[in-house]
Amino acid sequence: MYKHTIIFKTGQLILPEKTDLHFVTDLLHIGQLELNYIGAAAAVDNKNAEQASLLVFHFNTEQELDYSMQESEINHLLSELLKKENPKISTDSNDINVKF
Repeated sequence: MYKHTIIFKTGQLILPEKTDLHFVTDLLHIGQLELNYIGAAAAVDNKNAEQASLLVFHFNTEQELDYSMQESEINHLLSELLKKENPKISTDSNDINVKF
């Protein structure tokens, strides 16, 4: 198994009381996220939490991923994971963590 982390950054979000799958999917498709990191599993530290929010995806694959893929391919991959898997969604301050 290969472990991966994808991190998007956006302006500071006002999170709903319960951050759910629909909220995360909408964020992914809005087009206002900036790809911040794609690579092997990584620890996440948002040093600008007052100014920015992170949307962090942690997942495993049986095959290696091409980390040079286009952002549209990354969004498609994550959309498919959100549809097929049962992600665990949690929040930490202004950040959202999604684990598959």
